[in-house]
Amino acid sequence: MSNMKNCKTCNAEIAKGVNKCVHCGKDQRNFFMRHKIVTGLIFVVIIGSVSIAVGGKKDIKEDKVANTSATKQAEPDIKINSSDLAKAYDENEVKADKDYKGKSASITGNVEDISVVLGITHVRLSSYKDLAITHVNCSFEDKAEVDKVSGLKKGDTITIEGKIDGKSIDVDIKKCIIKK
Repeated sequence: MSNMKNCKTCNAEIAKGVNKCVHCGKDQRNFFMRHKIVTGLIFVVIIGSVSIAVGGKKDIKEDKVANTSATKQAEPDIKINSSDLAKAYDENEVKADKDYKGKSASITGNVEDISVVLGITHVRLSSYKDLAITHVNCSFEDKAEVDKVSGLKKGDTITIEGKIDGKSIDVDIKKCIIKK
């Protein structure tokens, strides 16, 4: 094999692998090697476009699922009263987490307290005994639901649907809505 090749511009014989012709001084590299920054930008734009195209389709599907679930409210995984839920967490928190945490629930109970903590509206439901340590604490994020909470008073019996988030001090229920 010959270690020589011809220059792309002046056709003079030059060594293979050189970047510039020794005769005319013209660059022998291809466009992408001469313009590495432009090549990198083109690569980033192509990858970004593909990611947006693929990711955009996924977001559209997720939006459709979210819209259908908003219009068709799914049945909760669990129907339980607040006393039984609080008692389950008091008796064995590990078992209660296994049985309830992360699941949607319909919880019926008596309103013990209505409050706002750090800008989030909460309704605490009755426990299974007087002076109990563990209660069911339901938090409301949606403005329409907060408006419904403003019409409640202590002692009212209500049903709340939300997602059980386990126990910190109380059994926490997130993204709650009031059912009549």
